[in-house]
Amino acid sequence: MIHPLPATDSQAQTRAALEAMRAYFIATAQARPRQERQRLAREWLAAVRRLRTTLQ
Repeated sequence: MIHPLPATDSQAQTRAALEAMRAYFIATAQARPRQERQRLAREWLAAVRRLRTTLQ
Protein backbone atom coordinates (compact mmCIF):
# COMPACT_ATOMS: atom_id res chain seq x y z
CA MET A 1 0.00 0.00 0.00
CA ILE A 2 1.52 3.34 -1.03
CA HIS A 3 0.63 6.49 0.91
CA PRO A 4 1.66 10.09 0.33
CA LEU A 5 4.26 11.38 2.74
CA PRO A 6 2.65 12.52 5.99
CA ALA A 7 2.87 16.24 6.70
CA THR A 8 3.64 15.84 10.40
CA ASP A 9 5.07 13.36 12.86
CA SER A 10 1.66 12.96 14.47
CA GLN A 11 0.18 11.98 11.10
CA ALA A 12 2.95 9.42 10.66
CA GLN A 13 2.26 8.02 14.12
CA THR A 14 -1.47 7.93 13.45
CA ARG A 15 -0.85 6.06 10.21
CA ALA A 16 1.46 3.59 12.00
CA ALA A 17 -1.17 2.95 14.68
CA LEU A 18 -3.89 2.39 12.08
CA GLU A 19 -1.69 0.03 10.07
CA ALA A 20 -0.83 -1.93 13.22
CA MET A 21 -4.54 -2.16 14.09
CA ARG A 22 -5.35 -3.33 10.56
CA ALA A 23 -2.64 -6.02 10.71
CA TYR A 24 -4.04 -7.28 14.01
CA PHE A 25 -7.62 -7.48 12.72
CA ILE A 26 -6.54 -9.21 9.51
CA ALA A 27 -4.59 -11.79 11.51
CA THR A 28 -7.61 -12.33 13.76
CA ALA A 29 -9.97 -12.73 10.80
CA GLN A 30 -7.60 -15.26 9.23
CA ALA A 31 -7.36 -17.20 12.52
CA ARG A 32 -3.59 -16.77 12.61
CA PRO A 33 -1.68 -18.41 15.49
CA ARG A 34 -2.25 -16.92 18.92
CA GLN A 35 1.38 -15.88 19.37
CA GLU A 36 1.32 -13.92 16.12
CA ARG A 37 -1.91 -12.18 17.11
CA GLN A 38 -0.45 -11.32 20.52
CA ARG A 39 2.67 -9.86 18.89
CA LEU A 40 0.53 -7.77 16.55
CA ALA A 41 -1.63 -6.61 19.45
CA ARG A 42 1.48 -5.50 21.36
CA GLU A 43 2.72 -3.60 18.31
CA TRP A 44 -0.67 -1.94 17.94
CA LEU A 45 -0.79 -0.90 21.60
CA ALA A 46 2.79 0.39 21.47
CA ALA A 47 1.90 2.52 18.44
CA VAL A 48 -1.15 3.93 20.23
CA ARG A 49 0.93 4.72 23.32
CA ARG A 50 3.50 6.55 21.19
CA LEU A 51 0.68 8.51 19.58
CA ARG A 52 -0.87 9.41 22.94
CA THR A 53 2.41 10.62 24.45
CA THR A 54 3.05 12.80 21.40
CA LEU A 55 -0.39 14.41 21.50
CA GLN A 56 -0.34 15.28 25.20
